[in-house]
Amino acid sequence: MSTGTADLLDDPARLLGTDRAVVRAHIEGLSAAPHVGREVFQQAEAIFGGAEVPRAEFASWLQFAAKVLGHEGYADRIAAAEPGMPWRTVWAWWRPVGKYVAHPNLTSRDTLTLGRQMHNGRELLHVHAAWEDTWLDLETGVQVPAPPEEARVPLPLYGAQGVPRLDECELSAPESWDSASPLGGADGRTRYLVDDICGLALLETDAAVLRDWPRGWIDAESSEEGTPGRMPFFAAPHGPLTAGRVDDAFAPVKVVRIPGHELPAALEHTASRAHLRDIGLPSWWACGMTTFEPCPAQEMTPLADDALGRVEVPVGFEASDLLPLGSGNRCGVRDTVYLHRRAGSVHVKESLELVQLSPDLDHFTRVLEGVRRYMSACWYPYPDEDASGNFFTEMDALAPGTVDSDGPSGQVWLQFVVGITGLNEDGY
Repeated sequence: MSTGTADLLDDPARLLGTDRAVVRAHIEGLSAAPHVGREVFQQAEAIFGGAEVPRAEFASWLQFAAKVLGHEGYADRIAAAEPGMPWRTVWAWWRPVGKYVAHPNLTSRDTLTLGRQMHNGRELLHVHAAWEDTWLDLETGVQVPAPPEEARVPLPLYGAQGVPRLDECELSAPESWDSASPLGGADGRTRYLVDDICGLALLETDAAVLRDWPRGWIDAESSEEGTPGRMPFFAAPHGPLTAGRVDDAFAPVKVVRIPGHELPAALEHTASRAHLRDIGLPSWWACGMTTFEPCPAQEMTPLADDALGRVEVPVGFEASDLLPLGSGNRCGVRDTVYLHRRAGSVHVKESLELVQLSPDLDHFTRVLEGVRRYMSACWYPYPDEDASGNFFTEMDALAPGTVDSDGPSGQVWLQFVVGITGLNEDGY
């Protein structure tokens, strides 16, 4: 391979012809400004590792990474630069290394089902699991609305016969490539659906290329060792919460919003009223042994003066300042979450103390959303990820000393989030 570095990240053909150690050294000297080529290279090595593979196979890695990141133009240029790739990516619905997203979430593998359906002349893939109920266009990977049940025609998911199998080739890739089954297709193409804890991908191959590719097996060791270079970095989501953002994060669970005319009259805090009306809360939320379910609007009435009993409240607080916001189980104990009707802060009872969980509903919702975004990564991180540590860093930055602290609020929040930060998905 050559050692030239000028513009190599901008030109896939030159990138493929440059020693990868030289590329890593070149990247070290670049500024932090976004760069598509750098992002693709680092993502490829983060997913597939540092194994030395043929140029054509590394092109497959790069093209896959570009698809994962949504850099379609760069993916096309890689494919054009190396027509001898052993496999190429049609689409990838996949969590990038270093990025924490609510979807895809293909955990709870015992609940995962994949169904192939025909609707209006298009093949669709139905992905159903504990945290997913998603429909994808099988040709493009684009998410589509669920078609009417009566308009669906079931198709066999697999079934292509007499075609080369990826697991008969000498390749370096994650373990899920080994079980990628060929899909039948009327157009004669051989496509493979990769089903991984990190997502789904549709691959296709060229029979002529595979015919001459060395025989052997798929070696997953490199992908399990992690990147030989820098970890990809993605900034935390920024900007205000929106209805669309929370709808996406909590799906398939519906988000509850209270129409303005139904908001509790006792709620005086303007921002809280706007949040409940425009942003909303998940109709059901769970993490480990802790759950939350918002109260119906008609039940959000001020507490009676003696409702808290001997619970100590902050100076200036009265029980009647609090409205029930929601209820659920907190580590196996039934619990109520309260909203201060004038200040907008969120509270729970902990022993004989009223503890402030969040300064406002925005913060409370962001932490619940954060759990959903980090869930899959915390349970199944890539080799170089510290998902739990990154979760606490991001959440604490929202309101320092609230979530990641040894104080009362931190101890209560830990009961909300330990299901992803301290336990696996089976609760151990």
